[in-house]
Amino acid sequence: MAIEDLIQEIKNNAAREAEEIIKKANEEAKRIIEEAKKEAASKAEEIIKGAEKEASSVKNKILAMARRNASKYIIEAKEKLINECMEEIKKGLKKLSGKQYKSYVERMLQEAKKEIEDGYLLISRKEDEEIAKKIGMEVKGKIDAIGGVIIKSKDGSKEINATFDALLERMKEELRIKIADKLWKQ
Repeated sequence: MAIEDLIQEIKNNAAREAEEIIKKANEEAKRIIEEAKKEAASKAEEIIKGAEKEASSVKNKILAMARRNASKYIIEAKEKLINECMEEIKKGLKKLSGKQYKSYVERMLQEAKKEIEDGYLLISRKEDEEIAKKIGMEVKGKIDAIGGVIIKSKDGSKEINATFDALLERMKEELRIKIADKLWKQ
């Protein structure tokens, strides 16, 4: 029986060792699985945080672009309104006639005569001829303008542009500011 006992003891020891090895293997497998789960959770958290940052960045870029576009459209709309107002002023000046128009042209000619004593006129309207005769200035041509005159010295060294077109151009920025103030600072 000694051999049978010895065989049995060897089998028992082998079984205990096998159980111990299996137990340790299972524990090691559980530890590896837990570490893998923790690492996967950590990586998933990093991916989520990265995606959230990227989403936030994309959102901010889209919002900034939308603000720029809105600003651009507002500026364009304001510019269009200002230009429409400038056109209305131009139309109003073109329609100006009678005493108001004659008064303006006479005043401009009186001022111009102080600078250009011996000159001639380029006129934009028929009424300008009457005014020129009244103050004793020669008319030498017609110009394409909405109103007013150009006074030139006979030697060509001086010129005063008293047309509404030139007046509008000289006052353009000032008028645009006044229009903008009236439209948006009410």
